[in-house]
Amino acid sequence: MQNRTTRYLLSAIQAIIGWEWLMSGGNKLLSGTFPQGLANALNKGIKDNPNNWYIAFLQQTVQPHSIFYGYLIEWTEVTVGVILLSGSLILLGQPRVAGESQHRLAVAFSIAVAIAAAVAAVMAVNFHFWMGGWVIPTFNPAAPYSEGIDLDGLLPALSLVIIIANIALIQEMTGGSLLKRFARFAHVSKAPALAQMEREQVS
Repeated sequence: MQNRTTRYLLSAIQAIIGWEWLMSGGNKLLSGTFPQGLANALNKGIKDNPNNWYIAFLQQTVQPHSIFYGYLIEWTEVTVGVILLSGSLILLGQPRVAGESQHRLAVAFSIAVAIAAAVAAVMAVNFHFWMGGWVIPTFNPAAPYSEGIDLDGLLPALSLVIIIANIALIQEMTGGSLLKRFARFAHVSKAPALAQMEREQVS
């Protein structure tokens, strides 16, 4: 990630996606009625939706608490947008390595961007399901006048690019030490469970 062109390309992708989420969440927030109208909006997507399992999830889990989920959605979208946009600005500068000023802040921001991109991917997949789409966009001859892949179908893949790139950036800034500590923690956490399974197998 020392290559300036690579950082600038990643910054552009993050900025575009961050702007999209900020506008989406901002529109919901500024409308002042999104949480109260979410239940009615969901009903429109439920009609003739082929994803029966997802419709059941919406009806049983989301619609009974639609106002709560409405606030959660709009503020999450705004937060994701702000984090991605802020992260895109940081990418314009040289990555901070250990010992340099603001190193920890840069690492923390990259972690926040990776998490925000993961949350964005989950939200986009949910919106895609609500519109009757599937995980992987496929051919749809019944709708020849629509776009081949809608925005919510593209966002998860673009979010994955952001996640992978920021993990690589974190590894570069920390010399791999942060990921090594995480792997060590995961190994230590699983050790008691593995030992218990071995004892049960022996007994």
